[in-house]
Amino acid sequence: MSKRSYEQDGDDRPPKRARPEHTNYQKAAIEEIQFARQLQQLLTFRQDGIQQLRNGIASFKAFLESILYHRDEDDRARQMSILREYLDTQPRDLKDAEKPFLGQLWQAWSFANQNNNDYLASQVAAILALLLRTLSSLLDFRDHGILLCRTVLLHQHLRLIKRGLNAPKHKDFVISPCLRLLTEVTCFDGGVLASEVQKRKEETLDISTLRRNLGLVRTDVPEEEARRKPSVRTLTVRYLLAHFKYLHEGAKVGLLQSRPLCIALFQHLADDPADVVNEILSVTEQNVLKDKDLQQHRSAKQTLLTSHNLERVTDVATRSHDGHPSADRAFAWLKAVCNTSSYGVLWRSGWYPAGTTKADPQNGRADSAIDLGLDSLEFYDRVDRPNVRNTILLTWIQTLRPHADPKERELALTCFESAPELVAAYFAEKNMQLEPKLSNTWIGYASFLFELIRLPVPSYLGNMNGEEDGANDGYAELPPQTNIMLENLLPRPLTHKVLTRCLNQSSDLITFFAVRLLVLAFQKLSSLQAEMRKATEMSDSHKDLWQEASGRLLTRFTERTPAMKDVIGTFRKIPDDDEHAMQREAVARLLRLYYEVTPVQALAENFDVSTALTAALARGDEGSSASEVGELRALELQHLLVVAKHSPGMRWFSKQGALKHSPIVSLLRLHVKDHQNREVRSLLWEVLGQHDLLALESELDALVASLLGKDEVSDEVWAFIDDCMSRASKQPVKYVDQLEAAASKLTEAGLDAEADADFNALPGLLVAAVAEQAPFAAKKPAVMRWAVRFLDVLSHNKKPTRTVLALRDEVLALPESRQEAADTDDDAGDLLAQVQLPKMSVIEVPHIDKPETAPTLPFTQPDTESDNHPELLRWAQKDLGVAIEDGDVEALLLCLCSKHSDVRRQAQAQLRTLMLRLRGSAVEDKDHFCMLIGEVIETFEQQCVVEDRPLPYLTGTFAVRALRVLQEPTHFIYPKLNRYLIKSPEWRIPRMPLFWLSSTVLSRPEEDDAYWKEVQWVLDWLVDGLRTQADLDVLRRGGVFEKVTALYWSPGAGKARGVVREKVVEVLYRATCVEGGSGTLMTRAGVMAWLEMVGAGGDGVAGLVKRRVLDTCEMERVREWSSVEVDHL
Repeated sequence: MSKRSYEQDGDDRPPKRARPEHTNYQKAAIEEIQFARQLQQLLTFRQDGIQQLRNGIASFKAFLESILYHRDEDDRARQMSILREYLDTQPRDLKDAEKPFLGQLWQAWSFANQNNNDYLASQVAAILALLLRTLSSLLDFRDHGILLCRTVLLHQHLRLIKRGLNAPKHKDFVISPCLRLLTEVTCFDGGVLASEVQKRKEETLDISTLRRNLGLVRTDVPEEEARRKPSVRTLTVRYLLAHFKYLHEGAKVGLLQSRPLCIALFQHLADDPADVVNEILSVTEQNVLKDKDLQQHRSAKQTLLTSHNLERVTDVATRSHDGHPSADRAFAWLKAVCNTSSYGVLWRSGWYPAGTTKADPQNGRADSAIDLGLDSLEFYDRVDRPNVRNTILLTWIQTLRPHADPKERELALTCFESAPELVAAYFAEKNMQLEPKLSNTWIGYASFLFELIRLPVPSYLGNMNGEEDGANDGYAELPPQTNIMLENLLPRPLTHKVLTRCLNQSSDLITFFAVRLLVLAFQKLSSLQAEMRKATEMSDSHKDLWQEASGRLLTRFTERTPAMKDVIGTFRKIPDDDEHAMQREAVARLLRLYYEVTPVQALAENFDVSTALTAALARGDEGSSASEVGELRALELQHLLVVAKHSPGMRWFSKQGALKHSPIVSLLRLHVKDHQNREVRSLLWEVLGQHDLLALESELDALVASLLGKDEVSDEVWAFIDDCMSRASKQPVKYVDQLEAAASKLTEAGLDAEADADFNALPGLLVAAVAEQAPFAAKKPAVMRWAVRFLDVLSHNKKPTRTVLALRDEVLALPESRQEAADTDDDAGDLLAQVQLPKMSVIEVPHIDKPETAPTLPFTQPDTESDNHPELLRWAQKDLGVAIEDGDVEALLLCLCSKHSDVRRQAQAQLRTLMLRLRGSAVEDKDHFCMLIGEVIETFEQQCVVEDRPLPYLTGTFAVRALRVLQEPTHFIYPKLNRYLIKSPEWRIPRMPLFWLSSTVLSRPEEDDAYWKEVQWVLDWLVDGLRTQADLDVLRRGGVFEKVTALYWSPGAGKARGVVREKVVEVLYRATCVEGGSGTLMTRAGVMAWLEMVGAGGDGVAGLVKRRVLDTCEMERVREWSSVEVDHL
């Protein structure tokens, strides 16, 4: 079909434009510029002389490049003169739009656009950009450059540039010169016209055009080619960066608020040349993120630092296959963004989401309201993800691969350290599988969690007061949420199941990783609890909430950690050789932390560390090398010593297997070699003093000094010491009688003239055992020599007791010991001086004169009954197990002791309801709890309801303490308590104190070392239960005061944790707090003479109690009873 011909008549359609004839160009001829007139002729535009103009532009380009790049230094001055003469001949009036500066070139550019001559338009734009670049390098041509820039910014010329910027994507030869021209205008003379360029943003900063050009990237060219011939994206990037450099605050903010443009700037960052990447990162950091004028415009900076842009920079920093040349610069940029709050994306934060630092005053706890503690706070420990301020960082770190790349791991940890709030939110959304399997992925995740747990606890637990700078303002009113703190201690992937399986793995590496993670977690928990204790002390109105939060954290942490038996099993399965020294040291450290940080969990298992400790002591006795293995062995020994100190199953005086000595003797041998070790000396004193083998620390000094003689101590001596310690620990009563008998001999001989209490005191049992066994070792010179030396050094103390002197005389009376006595008299004082520990340095505090105050008693008044009893219903609002653990059931039991009959009746009904619910529940040990509650109800109904009187507090507090014991089957009083409960369904209240004193003071303990623990438990109960006249009457009728005061003079009472004697005095003090109690003590118990005797022995508290008895007694009654004035008593 032939082409339809154009008909002129009857058709208004214009003819088609003829195809341009300039598609094929000749190569431009370059002429050397000799004078300005020649240059003006070459750049003259004529429509019929396009080729001549192209030749002129090419010649002008060569001319400018010669000036710009100093190609001919000798001729450069002449060339600059020619350029100046040419520019001076051009029109300079900007108001005359018909004759602009360099009008011939602008006319040629306009003609090229009208005729679609893209090559000519590209050449004109390129020569203008080159001219402007040349002028910017010549200070004398500044005015010409400013004139050219303003000419470029004329509206008719910007339309030409905009048309070039909007050219099709494949015509990069048209787009690039326009971008270079705008960049030169923006940067000229330090950006003096940058704001002028920004004002004409419709033509110069069209967002859609810039976004399109930022996507025109070339990926198939080598680095050198990309640097020589930049792509459209590279030129667009430099154009934008020029605006970031030179724009003022307002204009820069307006440009940054374009989110699509900022995203496009970083979109193809991984494909850009290294110099472009470095330029982007440097300009954005120096001129945007660090710009002080933009400090108040965080939202503008956040538009630049979106999670998408951070991911693109991460691709350069860590994910380039061949290693991007700018990887280090990108990593440093990311780390600065994560660590610097002034950059705009980081908000300093801690462990407190917004609005959780203070309690809502509208939800304050009224007097009539039920106190729910932390549960009264709606936001506390919510199951959903906690709210965070750093949402951009949270979104970004979710895309990181901390298990696969060390740099990404460091970036994530930097974010967590700068904003600790991110940890809980991160693991709330991150599904991390940590099932123990020895693979690179598992090792990567374990290393990441290891570094995460190592992060320090934030100051003031992360209470940030400032909005931007994150200033601390001390501790908050409320504690941080437990789940947030727990995620920072043991993140969510480290569940109880996972950690237990890791400990029981056959792979040593997996087990070692798990142990190290747990060690760090326990250490961090210890420091966290110390911070919470400080916050509790400083809190004015929420101490109970801080204490509850600390207890809840410890409970949840214990639930997530492996059981003690699994850790013990791990320790036992590791071979005891040098190859596994590091693993054994780590597990021993973990065992130590279990006993120090979570003692309840540790004591759930009866761990006998005797064998391991004795082997470690024997290894230390042989001498350890100074190598790394030797240092690890020494650390392991230190951990085992602490474990033995806390472990109730430790058998200090028993030989284990084929070992030569018991653990205590092995420890003593080790200490003799390093007798200045304060920690070992302290442990020796605690063990020997607790078992009454030594009475004073000076006796331990004498024991160590006696082993530091000139000659090495033989095995016979060590065996003798071991035997004496074993005998004294097994038969303490026998050796106490021997000590008293020795003291009585001197009294009969008339040597009691000195009434000093220290002189009359009894020494430890070891002295009696040595004196008893010395005659049987008469044929062993080494043993006799040591025994004489020990007693002699002991008698050289500053204050030797009469008993020591008597026993020394008995040993010296032996014929075999007379020769040995002469060898020890001279060096006893020197030996004691050698073993004296240096005094610990004490910081001198300047003396401040304080007003003298009278001494006060260190005891507290008994608790008084509150007018409100929310505990009647509080237990029903919780799970039964939680109610028992939180003490709500204990408070309900004490309601039976209330002075209000209505409260007692309600408590009785609630306890019956509680019994019914317990029987149908799944609570562990529910049968024991039901039996206890049933006996309390039966006792109350049979002995109190008929007479309508309250249950004595002695009975109520006993029930409360019995409930606590039943929750802990490993408690030392647990067996005796169970026997008491099954004895009868009803308690005989008047006989209860006397029964328990007989069951503890006059009976064997259930555990070997629990005698004084049981006695102290009974005394604590008596102190707590003595609150009313009914309680006082029960104790008076049972003769409890007489029996308790007699307990004060027991030889071991002063060393039983140092509190038994104090508790005896506190029982008397509590009696004075009850109406009529002081008179009862004076007339029925005769405590005045007893207190005077105790006070004469050096107990200042007894004197204060005596003063209180006199101040609170009924003077008339006492005067009538004693027939003397009270002041004379």
